[in-house]
Amino acid sequence: MTRDFILPDRLDSSAAPALLAALRDRIGKPLVLDAGRVEVIGALAFGVLVAAGRQWEADGHSLTIRRASDRFTAASRALGLCSDAPWRGASISCPEKKEQAE
Repeated sequence: MTRDFILPDRLDSSAAPALLAALRDRIGKPLVLDAGRVEVIGALAFGVLVAAGRQWEADGHSLTIRRASDRFTAASRALGLCSDAPWRGASISCPEKKEQAE
């Protein structure tokens, strides 16, 4: 069963340790990260997400980022992470555009 985790609106360096702890609690099963509320995200938080993506892939589980906010997408592209993201693979996906709410 895939579980959803809503990312907070602020993922700066002070939020990265809490993000890491939250992701560690969810290891071992497929996970969907909802990035629709993210307004601020820094390189340290992206590092946590990249490491998580690699861990989920190594464990054979999917890690998907969905509903990426415009700021999340812009920041990921600015850091060079979206088009060829390290978490991008058969079981891990990177957001290309924000999904419309139903």
